[in-house]
Amino acid sequence: MTFQVPSTFDRDDIPAMAFLKVLPAEQRGVFHSLMDALKSARDVVFRVGGRALDDAQVAQLACENVEVMRRVLPELELTRFMLRDEDGALYSPHLVERQIRRAERAAARAAQPRRLEEFKARQEAGEFAPGASVKAMTSRANAFKGGRPRKGETKEQARERRERDEHEATQQREMRLLTSMPGGRNSETKNQNQFLETVLVSGDLGFETGFEVSVDLESEKDISLLNSKSTKPAETKTDKPVLEIAESLISQTVARVLKIGRLPDGQAGFAKSICGRFLRQGVPADVLVEAVKQHAEKMALNGDTANRMGAFCKPIERFWADHQAGVSTAPEPEPVSLEDWEERAVAAFTRAQGIWNEAFREKRDFSAVQRAWPDLAQAHGLPDCPYERSAYLDWYRPQEQAA
Repeated sequence: MTFQVPSTFDRDDIPAMAFLKVLPAEQRGVFHSLMDALKSARDVVFRVGGRALDDAQVAQLACENVEVMRRVLPELELTRFMLRDEDGALYSPHLVERQIRRAERAAARAAQPRRLEEFKARQEAGEFAPGASVKAMTSRANAFKGGRPRKGETKEQARERRERDEHEATQQREMRLLTSMPGGRNSETKNQNQFLETVLVSGDLGFETGFEVSVDLESEKDISLLNSKSTKPAETKTDKPVLEIAESLISQTVARVLKIGRLPDGQAGFAKSICGRFLRQGVPADVLVEAVKQHAEKMALNGDTANRMGAFCKPIERFWADHQAGVSTAPEPEPVSLEDWEERAVAAFTRAQGIWNEAFREKRDFSAVQRAWPDLAQAHGLPDCPYERSAYLDWYRPQEQAA
């Protein structure tokens, strides 16, 4: 069936079905008769072979009295529960809206393979994290549209505003860099500090430079980058070179960091970005992993665990700075003078940490894990005391020492 939207149809002006309850019973009955007739005919408009049906034919098809139909139809048209197209054919705006939604869903399903291929190509290019889904691309596209229209703004005005802002942002990004030209009033003399005097020239800056300079910006494209970036002598620059790191080394480091840091799998993309940045800055992989390990152990002593990779950024920076300065970065040795009951308490709390972290990853609800902890601890042969290091020490401490 070829579907064509009537020119009198307005998608934003369809009355809600809930308002049908306020109409008289006669109008409601005729409305339902018309809707049933259209649904049984699998159509949205009373038209046969391109010819619009008159009121008598519509009444016959809907099993209604002709006089009742002619008396009720003007009221249904006034409330927009029924409308007529440009040829006078009666149609249901609700069924037209439903047909449009079906067509939109069919188009979206047909576009899914293409969108999936586009997403995979952009993901391989590094635009999206390895663990992301197509929803990330959709969310970014929706955010780029600018969100909902502003107060008092129509959809067309909002679209024009967003297009205008996008055009201005594109021009700002593509604006030609200011060209560095030696000159000025005292261009024949050199600066006492042996720095070059530079004059920044642009095509249209909107202010006076104090002297006239004729510059062809098109002919200055291949000017030296040294003149356009900085007037500082070359020997004073301290930019560190960025190392080329193999993708396999980054993947191996990410796997070690996720395991040692007890991070959820959803942090794999952030871990790859952060680990890659540190590795390209010259931080060895073993040093990076050791920094994560020591910080994770410190957090575990306080009964805490990291849920995101960003928690390890500062510890890695401090660890690498100490390593470069020659400060000992070896972990502090555990005290060897623990009593038997202290060793049992520490061992039990270490087991409890693994069980707690596993339960939290499964439930993702701290309060739920806390409520279920006594039963969970007893099921694994642990005391049902609170999940705290001090509580385990108090549980295993001999009574005479506690007194």
